[in-house]
Amino acid sequence: MLRDRILRDDMLRDTISKIKKVILIVVLIISVFLYVYRPFFHGFFMRCYTNPAFLLAFVALGAGILIRLFSNRFKWTIVVGAIFFAALLVGSMFVAEGKRVEIYKDISSNIVEIDTFPESTSIRLMPYQIARNNMTNNLTLEQFRLGELDFVILDGKMWWNAALIPDGTWIHYRMKPYGAMFINACETETEIIKIKQDLEVAEGIGISDNLYWRLYKDIDYWSDYSDPFYIPYDNNTKIMTVVSKIDYKLDSWTFVPLRKPVFGGVVLIDGEGNMKYVSPEKINEETILHGQQVFPEEIARLYGESFAYKRGVWNAWVAHKDQTELNDVPGEGNFMPYLIMVQDENGEPIPMWFMALEPYGTTYGLKKVLLVDAIEGTVYSWSKGENEQSVGAVKSIEHAKSSDTFRNVNWADFRLIEPIPIFKEGTMYWKLTMTRYTQTGITNIVLIEASNPENVIVLKDGAEFQQFLTEGATDIVEMNMDQLLHEIDALLQKIKDLPSDAKSPILVELEERLERLLSLLEES
Repeated sequence: MLRDRILRDDMLRDTISKIKKVILIVVLIISVFLYVYRPFFHGFFMRCYTNPAFLLAFVALGAGILIRLFSNRFKWTIVVGAIFFAALLVGSMFVAEGKRVEIYKDISSNIVEIDTFPESTSIRLMPYQIARNNMTNNLTLEQFRLGELDFVILDGKMWWNAALIPDGTWIHYRMKPYGAMFINACETETEIIKIKQDLEVAEGIGISDNLYWRLYKDIDYWSDYSDPFYIPYDNNTKIMTVVSKIDYKLDSWTFVPLRKPVFGGVVLIDGEGNMKYVSPEKINEETILHGQQVFPEEIARLYGESFAYKRGVWNAWVAHKDQTELNDVPGEGNFMPYLIMVQDENGEPIPMWFMALEPYGTTYGLKKVLLVDAIEGTVYSWSKGENEQSVGAVKSIEHAKSSDTFRNVNWADFRLIEPIPIFKEGTMYWKLTMTRYTQTGITNIVLIEASNPENVIVLKDGAEFQQFLTEGATDIVEMNMDQLLHEIDALLQKIKDLPSDAKSPILVELEERLERLLSLLEES
């Protein structure tokens, strides 16, 4: 009996020893696989890296499983580990909110309060969806499609731009992007530039030449990267890909470790796939980056969201005292922050990330405006006075639809989209674009004065809009009146030119009424 028991114990020890070796080999193989193909798992590892509580949850569960496998003494270890895993998983979500608290603490002491708005310049007139539709409609390459749209600043003006990436599972792996397409965002008419250049490293291709694969492996794995945008150079014959880098700074919130995103510079990638990292301090030395929106949109949005946590998590979740929130316009794929161009102290155009903060809850008034310098990240804040009225982005569309100007419009056929702020002589307007549901053209440009939403100005095209910027709304009305007088006079002349025997009694009466109307309008 004793001998049999000893033999069984020896066999059990041998079996456990073999299992441990197998586990060690499996762990080694998995480790090598994860290292070689680490870009595939970047999202998961970055989640653990930026939120240590999330990592601790998996460590706790894994430790519980291992202890249970190699010891019979802790029968409830797996249960305890699972409970600990669930608790830490919930805690990691709480820490994610604490990150916004710490971000607000970081920026609050450096916020520049302003009482007047900077003057707008180079205003984008073509909304995201119309730009995308027009670019797609002008694309005649059957093997390519548009990548992600972003902005590039050319000669002080904003242009939508996107790479032409392979379209299809097979060609996704064997073809390079065709080049990039650019469309003028500051005009209502379609102005497109296409630049053909094979991009050796780019978005939308696989596998090892994929833009993000190379960034994770060659630049910095423990960083995130914004969507790329493209700068034409060398007389519009070449394309430089620009990607903003997001690093993470170790901090803590209520003794819990966390990492906050910070601007980590940019990466430049030429057509041959050569990469160059540029630190935030060296950006001004790169001529091709002058005036470009390199500060990440993702960090700017976190700045806006962090204002909801200026009184802490408890206030943001329960009390809601003096709380703001960032409300995107429902039904639109283009979210805040919006990139706009304003004049700096020297009158030069500078890109800014714009966010409108509204009071918490179901109210949609404008409580605060945030402008984040899209080059350096400086935060500017404008706050509404206690007795001032200002309508926010969401309700600006409703105010426009309910105005007398559009009382006969069938809103089943038309849409008002993308409320963009316009600053003129200290007054803020919401610029809306009126378009049909196909969203391929601009029917009208509509301006709503934020502090006086009853003031609705409807402009026909980019020429009228530019005249409004330079001369004001009164001159637009005068221009429209002159145009109306000209049209009435032309119609009257056509009736007068008809032979007398061709004029019906109705035309004779219409001629008399038009002459009377024309006389009254000219006198007024």
